[in-house]
Amino acid sequence: MSELVGDVLIWWVTVQVFTIVGWPAAVRLFGHLPGLAFALARPLGLLLSGFTAWLLAMLGLGRFELPLIIISLLLVGSSGWLWLWRGNHRRLPPIAAALRGEVIFLLTMLCIVWLRAHDPTPWGTERPMDFAFFNAIQRSGLFPPQDPWLAGYSINYYYFGYLLMSVPAMISGLPPATAYNLALALLAGMTAQGAVGLIETLLGLLKRPPPAFVRAGLGVLGALIILGAGNQSGALQVMLGDERVVALDDRQLLAAIAQSWRGESIIVLPYATNAQDFGLIESWRRADKWNDFNWWWPSRSLWDGYTIPGDPPQRERRYTITEFPFFSLRLGDMHPHVMALPFTTLAIGLALAVATLSGGAQRPDWFTRIGHGIILGSLYAINSWDLPTYLLLYWGSLALAYRQPTVAFPWRTWLREAVIIALLAFVLFLPFHLTFRAPVGGATPWLDLPLLNRLTSIIGIYLGERSGWHAFIIIFGLMALPIIAGSYLYRSTTVVDSTGVAIGEMPRWVEWLPFILLCIGLLIGFPLLALAGLAVYTGWRALTTDEAGVRCGMLIATLGSAVLFGVEIIYIRDVFEGLSARMNTIFKFYYQVWLLWGVLAPVALWLVWALASGRQRLLAGLVSVCTVLLLIGASVYPWIVVRDIGRGPMIGLNGYTPREQTAAGAAAIAWLRQYAPAGSVVLEAVAVENEAAVAAGSEQPRCGGSYNWQGFGGVSAASGLPTVLGWVGHEMQWRGGDQQALAELGPRCIAVDTIYRSGDLNRIRPLIDQYSIDYIYIGSLERERYPASGLDVLAQIGTPVFAQDEVVIYRVTR
Repeated sequence: MSELVGDVLIWWVTVQVFTIVGWPAAVRLFGHLPGLAFALARPLGLLLSGFTAWLLAMLGLGRFELPLIIISLLLVGSSGWLWLWRGNHRRLPPIAAALRGEVIFLLTMLCIVWLRAHDPTPWGTERPMDFAFFNAIQRSGLFPPQDPWLAGYSINYYYFGYLLMSVPAMISGLPPATAYNLALALLAGMTAQGAVGLIETLLGLLKRPPPAFVRAGLGVLGALIILGAGNQSGALQVMLGDERVVALDDRQLLAAIAQSWRGESIIVLPYATNAQDFGLIESWRRADKWNDFNWWWPSRSLWDGYTIPGDPPQRERRYTITEFPFFSLRLGDMHPHVMALPFTTLAIGLALAVATLSGGAQRPDWFTRIGHGIILGSLYAINSWDLPTYLLLYWGSLALAYRQPTVAFPWRTWLREAVIIALLAFVLFLPFHLTFRAPVGGATPWLDLPLLNRLTSIIGIYLGERSGWHAFIIIFGLMALPIIAGSYLYRSTTVVDSTGVAIGEMPRWVEWLPFILLCIGLLIGFPLLALAGLAVYTGWRALTTDEAGVRCGMLIATLGSAVLFGVEIIYIRDVFEGLSARMNTIFKFYYQVWLLWGVLAPVALWLVWALASGRQRLLAGLVSVCTVLLLIGASVYPWIVVRDIGRGPMIGLNGYTPREQTAAGAAAIAWLRQYAPAGSVVLEAVAVENEAAVAAGSEQPRCGGSYNWQGFGGVSAASGLPTVLGWVGHEMQWRGGDQQALAELGPRCIAVDTIYRSGDLNRIRPLIDQYSIDYIYIGSLERERYPASGLDVLAQIGTPVFAQDEVVIYRVTR
């Protein structure tokens, strides 16, 4: 426990540096919103210092090591504080807001530390790849960073989030697994602090803002919804007694709920469903899911129907991914969608700051524009799915800033600024774009016409079964209810011109459009068509409302509605297209809306309470009761998960990969971290799918290894050193459009097997040279899978530099 406390204290002190470094820049970008400036100072400081170090390394002006990081911190911090000191600006944040924000940050971080300390292993699901990238960036030195699972190639993934998390890891000097888990806690803490700052700022911009303590309470509520809530699938699993409820359609779900209310112990569906991973679902006996809870399946709460070819053809429901942040933090994957959370929060804050500038009259200086460009441009390098959404949010905020009721909209000015910021977002990260090849776009185009062939190889038209209304309520009901109610209860003051004519007055049909489209959608099997109407309605309100806080809220509501409607029409064509066309598209864009609407929901809830009068009070009361019920339903998932985790032992934060489960394995990895030079190539076994046939000499090896439990790819993941070949399935995903790299996977698989198995120095030595192998690792996996005669020959290739029990490491002699 003392070690855990010490690690957390070191980490907390380390990340204070980014707040100090980022405060001057936050004043420059958010100075007219001082409470928000401090809430976003930490992620901004981390982003600017990480960007500076990355850019210097990419330009060959230094190695990405601790001295360069310190220089970058000094450059960003000193220039910012010099500007702050010489100008007439607020030099220190509001003390009360700073203390409150720091308490929220620290408490959130401690909650995630507690969560991860019960399961700190960096192995399972996507954690091996995340851990591999996290460590490889720290050991690459020269950039672009090396791919740990394909030696000789750079990482072809949106890796910038891993780089940002590696900055405090390298400063703190903590063990890699400890820093990995603390990075997850840092991401959650920054997101919570930023979300609270956004909510309090939005509430403060209202003409009738709530008291300070109410703003603080609603801010905390928003942070809990974003990071601490689940969807309604957890409650439904407990109510109906089976995790398979996630795969039901609306009629089946209603029938199951009705039977459970009647107290029936066996649920019988009105018709059977064939579901991916579940098979045929016709009925089930209700189990005690309160004590036997499945925490995985609520992250798959939206299922699409597909026709499976055959005689006769069959229908099968396949899941899309509907993760939410609490699930992600429980899982422990430090994946790009998780690492993007505090920086998309920062992008929302940027949009809010731009939208609340008085009339957008003052043209921003170039330093401010560069700050905007770095924030937006980083989103592509952290999680490329986020850039289109938040660029649209930024452009919308520019429109709100330039919108003046009594004058014509300055289209040229808006277009100029929109283009400048978009170009800066691209140019500032040009070294990334030049060394990254997007894994989408390799599919066969739908239309073989100029320009359209490239576009249709990336974007597909979704022609399948539309999402049900029940899935929308299960996932977003808690947020959507107050947002929709608040947008309709709010009535803005009509703005008139000099002649007394109303400007921008909404036609009556726009107000009714969501309900009209909902009715049409229910009739044609497309209920989320109503979201198109909601986007039109809230977008109109955003452009015509004269209240800054409501204007920004309506913009966020519009964007969320448009995104949710958009993924009903189009999807991004990736490697999962043949399995579940929009699995990843739903995943990435629903995750964005969870944050956007999670920020907005508490503000909308206040509008419901504050604006209702007369008969509207009954509606406000009904909305409040339903919101509380949905909040209780959303609390079932985290309540049970935390309870179940708390029943286990608290292990600490320094988890181990399968390669480190023995004393020798842990010592070998520690040796590689300490003594192997950065960029060294270490050979380890790769998972062979046809192992028996290869051992018999009847087939050439075929490699796989993704999501293995044995530890294939673990030496490179834990040490940060590249290996000849790691997880083949993941490499195929990352390099979908790179035929040269894909062509290397098969020969590398054969080469690794040849080196360990053949015992023929005349075959081994050329392969060692071809792949520039510096170290050969022999551990339990290698001894289980390769003949001792083949392994013994490797002693003639190099010198043993580490030997303990079952592990020996040879340094190749040349």
